[in-house]
Amino acid sequence: MAELKGRDSTSQNVGRINTLGMSITDLAALLKRLDEADKAAASKSRRFKRRQFRLASLEMEVHHAGGVPTKLSVVCRNISSGGAALLHNSFLHVGTKIILSFKNAARGNVSVVGKVAHCSHVRAQVHQLGIKFDQPIKPSDFLQLDPLDDWFTLENVKDEEMRGCIVLAGTSDMEAKLVQSFLKGTEIRLRCSGDQATAFAHAAEGADLIIADPDQQKFDIGVFIREAASSGLATPILVVTARGPDERRRILREFEPAAVLAKPLTRDVFTRALGEFLIVGRSAASTVSSMQTTDEKISLLPEFVRSLHASACDLRALLERNELDATQAICAQIASAAPPMGFAGIGALADQAVKSLTQTRSVESSKPTLQRIIGACESAQATRRAA
Repeated sequence: MAELKGRDSTSQNVGRINTLGMSITDLAALLKRLDEADKAAASKSRRFKRRQFRLASLEMEVHHAGGVPTKLSVVCRNISSGGAALLHNSFLHVGTKIILSFKNAARGNVSVVGKVAHCSHVRAQVHQLGIKFDQPIKPSDFLQLDPLDDWFTLENVKDEEMRGCIVLAGTSDMEAKLVQSFLKGTEIRLRCSGDQATAFAHAAEGADLIIADPDQQKFDIGVFIREAASSGLATPILVVTARGPDERRRILREFEPAAVLAKPLTRDVFTRALGEFLIVGRSAASTVSSMQTTDEKISLLPEFVRSLHASACDLRALLERNELDATQAICAQIASAAPPMGFAGIGALADQAVKSLTQTRSVESSKPTLQRIIGACESAQATRRAA
């Protein structure tokens, strides 16, 4: 059972650091019972993976319609990318706006806005609040997840949601057939490549993900990832390997791929991992506009794509000249303009570049980030090109 964390959580009595006022022992027992009940009623249709995140005191600001915001301290049970489960001593109406204040190691307090999705009575004055966030979060921003364990955002993945293009780099024929069997029923297109040059060429044509297998002969994962970074290729790389946990951690630490999966693969684990890139979009590397044909701005899309290509040329020249202010200005412009045109991933990369330039005040120090945004802008497409 996870230890309760939060202000004075080591004390034998929580006191009034939250609205429940229960002792640590009683609160821990209650949370355990609720967790056991959740397991018994687990839903196969649950969208996001729930993470146990026990906080004895979490600041919650409640915004009642027409009233003055009220700050309270509540108990946190768990969080997911889409919401949180909290314990409070009174009822709150569905739809009530709330703001939660989570702590991030690097950024300090981070406000997350959401609404009450449901409120249920647990016992006596204890009520459970189901909070739905206005925008998805990354649970890893607020709790530590083992990158070799169950780090996935999604609990369940539907075949019809899976679409895009994946490049298999260095995988054997047998592994390729296994991947193909996992993807039956999806709209994912596979492009197999036995060497690095072919993999790069396929990715440059508009891939959403590269899956690389370092266990094959004549395939050096370190060289592959370094060449991808130096060439400005923004496509995320997922490493699949039979190597042990120590070696997998070394690959993560030294080469920084998007993720590492252990063989033997299962369909559930594999599709949930793919969901991070093809559904959740955590990698921010998709270079194909998601704009719908019914969007009123659709006529502007071809011209915007051309502007991204031009921005990539400008950034390359500025990178050579080491011009900070102009580089930052172009990245800021892309970060603002790209998401409304269906390029949320490119916008996220540009935002990362702006933050890097702001922090380092150095084009050279921000070079890896800038190369990724340049590569993404160069690969930008209004629609997927035919194979």
